[in-house]
Amino acid sequence: MHANRSYALIAALIVVGTTLVTPTRHLAAQGGQKTARPVAATPSTDDVDQPSSQPARSVLRQLVGRWRFATWFAGNFDGPPDASGTRVVETLYDDLRLQWTEALDSSGSQSQGIIGFDPRTGRFYSSAVYSEGTGPELLTGMLSPNEPLVSFAPIVPAPNAGRRMMESFTLTMIDPDHFTWVPLDRGWRAVFTRER
Repeated sequence: MHANRSYALIAALIVVGTTLVTPTRHLAAQGGQKTARPVAATPSTDDVDQPSSQPARSVLRQLVGRWRFATWFAGNFDGPPDASGTRVVETLYDDLRLQWTEALDSSGSQSQGIIGFDPRTGRFYSSAVYSEGTGPELLTGMLSPNEPLVSFAPIVPAPNAGRRMMESFTLTMIDPDHFTWVPLDRGWRAVFTRER
């Protein structure tokens, strides 16, 4: 019986001794240090599935060339176009970035811009400057998964919804020789036909 008490006393002394020697741990919320736990390795950018750029590359490849365009304003359904001109689209650095220049037939008005695709974000982007415009047009867009249609919206949204509809556009590839550029408010539509 005396041996059991001495083992219990020794065990109690060891517990008390380690408590006195080892400082108490406070939680981080109580002002203590954070304890680091091993974290699972984060996947590198090579491991993460990036959006496929092939559908975007296909749309952009079809845009390269010389185009005649005709523009009809709302209400003009069967009359001659209200404006027409020529657009030339060329690759800028690679097949994911294009530049274009445009001239109207009826005036000296000119414009130029860039359209491309960022594979890191899976989004299109577009910028344009018009000689008769008030400033640059900066858009970002998403390709429809079901058809060759890109919906563009302003990078800096307009303060009211009506303005946003006027400044948002759809680009639709009808076939390799035709595409349309139409604002969401349907105030006008431009049809582009490839020149041979």
